[in-house]
Amino acid sequence: MSRPASDPNNIPEAKQSTTSSDSTRVPPLSSDYAPYPKLDPKDVAPPPENWTNVSMGSQSQPNQGPATFSGSAATTMPAESNPYVSPAPVRSSSVKNKMGAVKEVLGKLGKKAAEDTKKAKEIAGNMWQHLKTGPSFADAAVGRIAQGTKVLAEGGYDKIFRTTFETAPEEQLLKTYACYLSTSAGPVMGVLYLSSQKLAFCSDNPLSYQVGAQTQWSYYKV
Repeated sequence: MSRPASDPNNIPEAKQSTTSSDSTRVPPLSSDYAPYPKLDPKDVAPPPENWTNVSMGSQSQPNQGPATFSGSAATTMPAESNPYVSPAPVRSSSVKNKMGAVKEVLGKLGKKAAEDTKKAKEIAGNMWQHLKTGPSFADAAVGRIAQGTKVLAEGGYDKIFRTTFETAPEEQLLKTYACYLSTSAGPVMGVLYLSSQKLAFCSDNPLSYQVGAQTQWSYYKV
């Protein structure tokens, strides 16, 4: 029995397919192969810490701020020389003392104004009474203006009364009246003082009288 003759075209094709399959076959991988780098467990595990042996010098120090300079390199400005800072602590006690002083001054001014107003009213009343009873309206007006100025300048009728007459410490001036006192030389313009112990009169102006060849001047007092 004879074998059929092989086709020479098929043999090269079979060899060619075998060769191509061999070239695409992946070689076997070893156990150490990995598609990414492997980490050693020693590199991942934290080192053991023994707090008794930890070196503090290796630790990073926190930021201590800007470096300090020596006295020759920098000068510190005193707080009081800063033009934008004016420390002025306010003490409550000093404020209270100032307010108390202001109130005291205002109280004294008010009291003095009231006293001056009272004196002015008394002078005005006495002047009107004096003008009505005086022999000459013009002379009486001028005299009362001068007397009123004198009273205000000397501090009121009470002080004039105590400096003009002898008074007791407990004696009080009750009332004053502008009047004329009839004398042998004519009416004398003055003030009548009524106190708790006596009734006195003093002329507004000094009167002249003769002592020998000399002329003397004195207030007429009764």
